[in-house]
Amino acid sequence: MKASARDAAGRIAQPDSSLRAWLIYGPDRGLVRERANALVNELLADPDDPFAVTRLTDEDIKADPAALADAMAALSLMGGERLVRVQLSSEAGGAPVAAFLKDYEAGKAAAEAWMVVEAGDLKPAGKLRKTFEPAQQALAVPCYVETGRGLAEFADDALAAEGLTLAADARARLIPLIEGDRGIARSEIDKLILYKGPKGLRADGNDTVTLDDVEACGAAGGGSAMDRIVDSAMSGSVKPADAGWSRARAGGASGVGLVRAIQRRIDQLLEIQVNGYDAALRLGAPRYPPGRPEVERQASIWAARALDQARQAAFDAERQMKRSGSPAEQIAGDLLLKLALRAQAMSARR
Repeated sequence: MKASARDAAGRIAQPDSSLRAWLIYGPDRGLVRERANALVNELLADPDDPFAVTRLTDEDIKADPAALADAMAALSLMGGERLVRVQLSSEAGGAPVAAFLKDYEAGKAAAEAWMVVEAGDLKPAGKLRKTFEPAQQALAVPCYVETGRGLAEFADDALAAEGLTLAADARARLIPLIEGDRGIARSEIDKLILYKGPKGLRADGNDTVTLDDVEACGAAGGGSAMDRIVDSAMSGSVKPADAGWSRARAGGASGVGLVRAIQRRIDQLLEIQVNGYDAALRLGAPRYPPGRPEVERQASIWAARALDQARQAAFDAERQMKRSGSPAEQIAGDLLLKLALRAQAMSARR
């Protein structure tokens, strides 16, 4: 089955648990990740339970062709529901997923778990969409880049949940800055909420986000500063990356913000490898100096498998930071350093 763009959010918020598989795909990688996380949270009582969730990439399945079928057929050790989460870096890597779903629908494969597949922009005639969309026990959910009214509604809803409203001139300034990636949008809105203060603790009358607030909290340029730090790390420049993060941290930058900037860059590099730099502009590929030449050089340094591993490390770091008492800035800094050292080693071998 196929969800329309209009119905996608509702089909994720209230998933049909009788389905066996979901394909969440689209050019907005941040929205893909957000909806996949939301779906897993709806399906499982504890999405962080390692006994309940098996994570696979297309490289994992390529290295072990039986990995997906084995994970889907495995029974829960602790008795509860299980889920297999598959992250794809390319459309070609999804061929084994499509083959498994065909076998399952034909009664040739067993499935004791749900399957949630995350992918980038997929062609209508590609194997994954052609398999998921007509399937009876699977759902394809598109995630298109949000612009205009849809993005403004998202910003208004997120701010309203914290008792805030967005002034008209602030909206006109903010919306173009956060187009192209839901992850960027949510990060910038979270920064505004933090800047204004938590609901119930703000001074009376301080419940409107103004243009000055947007400028003051760095929503217009903070992403570029964080991207420069990530640039250094993904290029293998260890000392500049470490020094840049130290300065940003002293200035109040958050560990979550750094990890999400890393996730965005990984998605951009994967998109460049598959579809080129122009396609990556939709994911927010940086236009500031050094811009295109440097980012394309990073894409040549990092192999697809290494990027998959880096993305998993970033995902694990964000999950670890959400645990009570975890040192978010230290976790983010450790991740940044590990990526910089790996990029340095890979660059030296070129």
